[in-house]
Amino acid sequence: MKVISVIEDEDVIKKILRHLGLWDRKPRPPPKADSPPMTLEYQIDYTDSQLPASDKWLYVDPVYPETSTT
Repeated sequence: MKVISVIEDEDVIKKILRHLGLWDRKPRPPPKADSPPMTLEYQIDYTDSQLPASDKWLYVDPVYPETSTT
């Protein structure tokens, strides 16, 4: 499809749209407000922890042993 012409004259545009019944279109009514507002609730599932159940995952490097600063 090619654009062969552009109509810039507002009176001509208005006349064409009125002829097609598209000039005085009624706007849509606003949505009904009787429904409760939508709210998003996030639920975090902590059942699958990223840490193992035991302390065996803790590793102390023998070259640099853990030192206490207390």
